[in-house]
Amino acid sequence: MTMDIRQLMYFVAAAEAGTISRAAERCGIAQPSLSQQVRKLEDSLGVELFDRVGKGVALTDAGRALLPRARRILADVREAEANIKRESEAGAGTISIGAIPTMAPYLLPRALERHRHDWPDAEIMIQEALTEQLVDALVDMVIDCAFVSTPIVHDLIDVEVIGTEALLLAMPVGHARADRSVATWTDLRGEPTVTLREMHCLGRQIEGFCSSRGMAARVVCKTAQLATVFELVGLGLGVSLVPEMAAVHEGTEKWRYARLTGEGPEREIAVAWRKDRSRAKGASRLVELIAEDLRAGRHALQRRRAGAR
Repeated sequence: MTMDIRQLMYFVAAAEAGTISRAAERCGIAQPSLSQQVRKLEDSLGVELFDRVGKGVALTDAGRALLPRARRILADVREAEANIKRESEAGAGTISIGAIPTMAPYLLPRALERHRHDWPDAEIMIQEALTEQLVDALVDMVIDCAFVSTPIVHDLIDVEVIGTEALLLAMPVGHARADRSVATWTDLRGEPTVTLREMHCLGRQIEGFCSSRGMAARVVCKTAQLATVFELVGLGLGVSLVPEMAAVHEGTEKWRYARLTGEGPEREIAVAWRKDRSRAKGASRLVELIAEDLRAGRHALQRRRAGAR
């Protein structure tokens, strides 16, 4: 037995109007079409719902039993439609996003705070993981989108670049070049270096930048955490290339930063989506907020208070 919502709507209209013609006019369809749908409903239920009396219709016992139930079903459908529309406009529901570890703590908090202020009913789930893991999560539809760095090449993934940021040379406060705001690639030759491991896309990017300039960095430590990179630089173990957004967050108490002259290294900040999925409104709004922050340069070191380098 299959009941169609449209058939129930036409049945209720006929029961309330008392004639098929008035019901059809009320529903805005042709009389034969409404009659046909009512007959299909009767056929599916295996009972007669109306007695045809003169030019009108009268409910049978089965019709009288169905009418309150049909009204309740239609009311529930209208309520569900209204709730879904209202919740969608209010940003309710769950948003699942991902971000790589070298972006998540610096890129997300400000935008998430604004997002929660605008859409307090939204539940936001965050997965912080390496690029390859986030791509898998997108493909498996575990997350709606992911904040990553390029390049990413995958048949099922769309990548949209929303900004770029410089990679800065981080040095301990007592370094011989700590009073300089710029540095050259030559200055890095022979310097002990602290880097992220190759499992991080940033670690691979930095290795690629050095290789493209014919430099073989004298790596004294490889670590899995950017916070560890900063601490080891602060201890004087070596220098490092770090994302500008991280430099803004970490400040200059134990470190100094310099920009590399010429074609200084930078990375693209991108959002990745699964190609064949619709983009959740809440996730799209979060992307807009982060893109606004990037355009405004809120991740840039020069916007820090005087004394930052």
